[in-house]
Amino acid sequence: MNGYTLFSTNTPPLIERRMFLCQVTGSVVATRKQEAFRPAKLLVVHRVDQHGALVPEAKEMLALEPGFGAGVGDYVLVVREGKAVAQVMESDGIISANVIIVGVVDDWSYEA
Repeated sequence: MNGYTLFSTNTPPLIERRMFLCQVTGSVVATRKQEAFRPAKLLVVHRVDQHGALVPEAKEMLALEPGFGAGVGDYVLVVREGKAVAQVMESDGIISANVIIVGVVDDWSYEA
């Protein structure tokens, strides 16, 4: 299988990963924002481990939420990749963001 799994001991260091399981920890209100961002909310997300606990060494990220209905307390799948942001936001040009929520997690399981 190509790419990384969310909870493998063989994954590279935290900075190199592109997809994360996160919890929404806050929101940002912006009355003025780039036109491409208008349909999206801005949410603060923090990476969690396989049990749902916040990963202390991970920094919070500001993520675009393109209309899935995620809010504070929800677990979400986050991609940190500029091309993914442009694809989800359906932007042909350069979009000045690199973190986007691509799904709201209903449930997950983990086997050691």
